[in-house]
Amino acid sequence: QSSEGNVFRWRSYIPPLYDLKKNMKKILTPILFLLITTFTFATEGAVVAVAKVDYNEIDDLLTSVVLDEKGNEELRDRYNAKKQASKDAQEKMQQAMMKGEAFDPSAAVQSFMHDDDDQKRVEQLCQKQLLELIEQTFEGKYDLIFKDDYRSSLIYSKIAIDDVTVIVKQELLKAIPKK
Repeated sequence: QSSEGNVFRWRSYIPPLYDLKKNMKKILTPILFLLITTFTFATEGAVVAVAKVDYNEIDDLLTSVVLDEKGNEELRDRYNAKKQASKDAQEKMQQAMMKGEAFDPSAAVQSFMHDDDDQKRVEQLCQKQLLELIEQTFEGKYDLIFKDDYRSSLIYSKIAIDDVTVIVKQELLKAIPKK
């Protein structure tokens, strides 16, 4: 045996360049056709249902539903007391300004309602209540429901957006406990 017989012959494994071009066309054409048809059918079949809820319209009602739930009595009392104190401080400051009297702005700012633990807890409970209400009411009808408020980032949409605020508001009214 010669030493040439054991040498790996690259040339026998690499097809000539013109064969490679033919093979690439044979391989790429069906793959490209498959991708085009797949994406065409995928875009035709994908229908996304979108809705919006005007949060400004239901915010007070949602808060009252959450605070009126059994077990939230202490939270409701603290929340309402802080809200009333904030309202009173604001009225006092406005009256002082209208009369031209001096007032301490730092004391006024401190008396205003701010993001404390109770406020955050109420907001969390409101979000939880709203999510549960949406899941029960619409049962997967919508793929996306966004909160429409004055800070909404939506500028344009090609798809129809249902306004479900009235339905959510009705469900919240039904959820208010009878006294």
